[in-house]
Amino acid sequence: MTQSNKIIPLTLVIVLGILVQVLFVFADMQETPGKAAVQFAEAYYGFDQEGLADRLCESSMVVDDLNVVDQYIYDATQKAEARGYNLGIYVKNKLYQVETETLEESFDKATVRLTAERKSGLRTFFSKEDVHPVDATLDLVRENGKWKVCTDLLSFDDA
Repeated sequence: MTQSNKIIPLTLVIVLGILVQVLFVFADMQETPGKAAVQFAEAYYGFDQEGLADRLCESSMVVDDLNVVDQYIYDATQKAEARGYNLGIYVKNKLYQVETETLEESFDKATVRLTAERKSGLRTFFSKEDVHPVDATLDLVRENGKWKVCTDLLSFDDA
């Protein structure tokens, strides 16, 4: 009889733990301006054309009948080829120690400050000095239920 009294609380704890994990998964899937800013910056420094197009707002996508994402990737490819590389592992950068701070947020607009360090994966293996700080303030808007960055893509790195 004492055996069945121990099984019920243990079962309740396990079921409660599973429910809490499911809640955490749904909370983590929530779309936020900070996550959108990080995804945009990772796509920008990783030269991910689809990721950039997905996170850039409609008004910033085309300027003077020019698709800025295509132009950015083209310019980066030309610079890499001029240095003797392709737009692969050596040129791409990853973000480390990423922090976001939401400065302003309303239902459909937000301003997020993103700070991080960017490093080339291959170069940091040989040299620790190749660290570039990233400090940018991004304006985001909600389009079709998704947060998107509205910034001048071709001058983002200067921010």
